[in-house]
Amino acid sequence: MTNDPSAIPAPPRAAAPAGDRRVAATWSARLAGLLLLLGGAAVLAVAVNLDANPAGYGTHTQLGFSPCGFEASSGVPCATCGMTTAVTLAAHGRLIAAFIVQPAGAMFALAMALSVFVGGWALWTGRSLYPLAAVLLSGRVLTALGLTVALAWAYRVADALLGHPWTLP
Repeated sequence: MTNDPSAIPAPPRAAAPAGDRRVAATWSARLAGLLLLLGGAAVLAVAVNLDANPAGYGTHTQLGFSPCGFEASSGVPCATCGMTTAVTLAAHGRLIAAFIVQPAGAMFALAMALSVFVGGWALWTGRSLYPLAAVLLSGRVLTALGLTVALAWAYRVADALLGHPWTLP
């Protein structure tokens, strides 16, 4: 036996209990769920307190925003023209009218409603939203979202050029 202190093995480090990490992960997941729930609910709460403009666009001016400068200068609606109106219609339960006015806006309203449920689920269960976020932020999904907005814009432009046959009551 030697008196060399380096020959004495160091005691093993105490690992953090697995429960501590799990509790922290649960609370961060609950916080993410709460934020998602509140974000979706806030959008829908604002929309339900608006009156959809019968023209199919311009509802956003009730929030203090100015009319669309792109549309005013070009005579063609912008890519988001009708979004607020569609979300407002959907928040009032008029989903078909919302899709007619602005398909991407109607889909956004549905996504906000879904975020309330998904956020509530994460808040209730403490389950992580990371797997869902990873899918939603994938290249394919983001490309599909961009394509959806582009197609909805083309629809809005065609509607405007034809004298709004689809959006007027």
